[in-house]
This record gives sequence, C-alpha cells and structure tokens, in this order.
Amino acid sequence: MNNLQQYSDLAETWWEESGPFQDLVSLIPVRFSYFDKWVSDWKGLRVLDLGCGGGFVAEELARRGARVVGVDPASALLSVARRHAADNALPIEYREGTGERIPAGDGEFDAVICVDVLEHVAHLPVVLGEVRRVLKPQGHFFYDTINRTVFSFVWMIVALEWIAGRIPRGTHDWRKFIRPSELNEMIIAAGLTGLGQSGIVIDKVNVSAFRLKPAFRLSPRMSTVYVGAACRPPAGGIGG
Repeated sequence: MNNLQQYSDLAETWWEESGPFQDLVSLIPVRFSYFDKWVSDWKGLRVLDLGCGGGFVAEELARRGARVVGVDPASALLSVARRHAADNALPIEYREGTGERIPAGDGEFDAVICVDVLEHVAHLPVVLGEVRRVLKPQGHFFYDTINRTVFSFVWMIVALEWIAGRIPRGTHDWRKFIRPSELNEMIIAAGLTGLGQSGIVIDKVNVSAFRLKPAFRLSPRMSTVYVGAACRPPAGGIGG
C-alpha cells in the first residue's frame, strides 16, 4: 500500500536530524552530481521542485542561486517548508498542487526536478505531460525513482521499511515502482527526449550521533534507485 498520509502526519519531523526523512538529505549530493552534468550553473534559472515535501531540494536549489518554486499536495508539508525557508532567508515560492495538474503556466521553467515522487503518483503519463507543458523549449527534466525488481522489494520494503524502520512502513507500493525502460517509453510518449539514466548505490555508511548515515554514489547498476535526465525539444523540433 502506498500510504502518503504519513508524510503529512510526520511533517513536523521533516527537518529533525534524527527524523525519518534524513536519508533524503544524504541523497542530495549524488543527485546533483548527476544533474550538474547538464546544468553547470543554476544561478538565475527558474526551477520547479515538483513534490517538494518539506523543502530539502528546493533549499539546495535556492542556495545555488536558482529562482525556485516548490509544489506539493500536502499543505502540512508546505507550511513546514515555508517556515524553514523563512528562518533561513531563502526566497522560495511554495504552491499547493499535484503533478497531474501543476499550478504553473506553460513554459514557465528552465528545469523541473522531481525526486522521490514518480513511484507515488496516480497517473504517471499525465504527470510527464504536465512536466513537458511547464518546461521551456530545451528545458531539462531531472528525476529519480525506484526500479521494479525483486531486489528493490527486498531492500526498499522488507529491509528498510519492515525490518530497519528507516522508511515509514507503508511508504512504498512495489507495484508502482518503475522499470527504467518503461519510464523511457513514457518520457518519449510525453514529448520529451531522454538524455540518460544512472543507478544510485550506497558508497559507505558513517555513524553520527548513534545513527547510520549512508553516503551514495552513481553506478551502472540500476536494480533499486536510479536517476535520470530528459529535455523538452526546441521549439519547432520533434514534439516541440
């Protein structure tokens, strides 16, 4: 079962150092090591963080100088995100909305980032179509999600949810995990051009304040989490 209500229920723990969402912070460096291959300088770019939660990625983008809009359906998370951004003097605009109906104008963004989201949405092809709509021609779409494999079920759900409790139980539904080839096909069908994909694996585990803190690296192996990039073709091009 894909239980997203717990994101709202646990909203006030989003930024706690010992909270249930801190592994998402550990993923930021490896995600941007991949995204930065296509965007060397984020300063001044208009960027959408789609499914922004409490604002981890939105704040990283703002620190890099991007003009950021965060969108999420959970009002409780948006309240936490707004408060944390204000406390850190980060000029981020947050809007309530879903991936199936993004509250943004056509061609509004230079880039859309969507992490920890695609495996949760109700209508993935609709979301990808909306991503294309709000991107400028030649704008970039960056994402990560989880492959649908036996290993991903054992690791993400049995190990991390049921046994270790590092992810709140019920967060993921293995049936909604997405194989890389399936996502590539949907990206093309939405009128986007796929630019590549890479796996993310654990590099090492550090111990801090009695909590295991993993560090991640890119890998050709995509049996669990993988990251990818796509773009909207230029105006007048195929699907433009």
